[in-house]
Amino acid sequence: MNPSRQEIIDLVNRYLEGKISKEDLDPFLNGLDDPKMLEAYNAALKGNFEKSLRKNKNFVITSKKEPFIRRIGDYWMQIAATLFLLITFGFSINSYLLNPSDQPPSHYTTAFGEQKNIFLPDGTEVNLNVASSLKQEAFDNQDRRKVSLNGEAFFQVAKDEAYPFEITTQNVKVLVLGTAFNISSYPEDELITIAVTEGTVKVSLEMGEFNIDENLTVGQRILIDKNGNTYQVMDYDEPVYWKDQILNFQHTEFTQVINSLERWYGVDLEVKDTTLYELKLNGEFKDKTIDEVISAIGFISNKDSENKDLIEVISAKQSLLNDEN
Repeated sequence: MNPSRQEIIDLVNRYLEGKISKEDLDPFLNGLDDPKMLEAYNAALKGNFEKSLRKNKNFVITSKKEPFIRRIGDYWMQIAATLFLLITFGFSINSYLLNPSDQPPSHYTTAFGEQKNIFLPDGTEVNLNVASSLKQEAFDNQDRRKVSLNGEAFFQVAKDEAYPFEITTQNVKVLVLGTAFNISSYPEDELITIAVTEGTVKVSLEMGEFNIDENLTVGQRILIDKNGNTYQVMDYDEPVYWKDQILNFQHTEFTQVINSLERWYGVDLEVKDTTLYELKLNGEFKDKTIDEVISAIGFISNKDSENKDLIEVISAKQSLLNDEN
């Protein structure tokens, strides 16, 4: 939230008096691209400068008993001091804006059961799936537009051949110029999957003897097995179901099914019937409660048991905290 005009005036005055730290100043500097904030900032500087002029003018007029040289010297020394602070303040802002390493990254997160649509400064659109987080580094004056992902997201990257878009997720790097693709990379899942729906992406990984260097095109998907240190590239022509609020399982390991259900519904589940782990599930669920999904799993697996004897809902998950990636 941007500070009010009065807060900006107070902030500038505190800076000019040497009573503000860089940590206090950072939140204000982050919003300097807002025209309304810049207007208030300029007004605050102007007001402070004019106040100094009036103050020193009054001093010259009312202090007639002092020597002329002393009065002029005090006048210009105080004005010079104010000008110096204004120039220093302006230089600090300019350096801050031109040096993205000083700018904190932007963080975007979704809670369990929540999805979010995000637009990054370069025009890239990101659909963030449930229980996910995205960290975006400052793009200005960088040779690459860098983000980090924890979870799942669909990217529609704005094309810029001069500045490639780089995504880092669990030691995997995805490099693109302008394209559309889905990445699923939850830490608790055994697989990292990347599916391309438009353009080309480069996928790379270097982790000991496990290396990946693959270029994926439209209609291809890579499955990376983190535990087995293996991967495979295959043809894949399916929609991104979760964007339409559809849970879709295609020959999916049951551990993966449970992970997905917990994130989707924001609950902790306990599998009572451990024979379910032998299943690879096929199914599609939209607008279903967790109890309805458990009942459907029982039907698919030819189980006549009650829901609580198959899978029990233990508790609701707590909201996710911001992830620093």
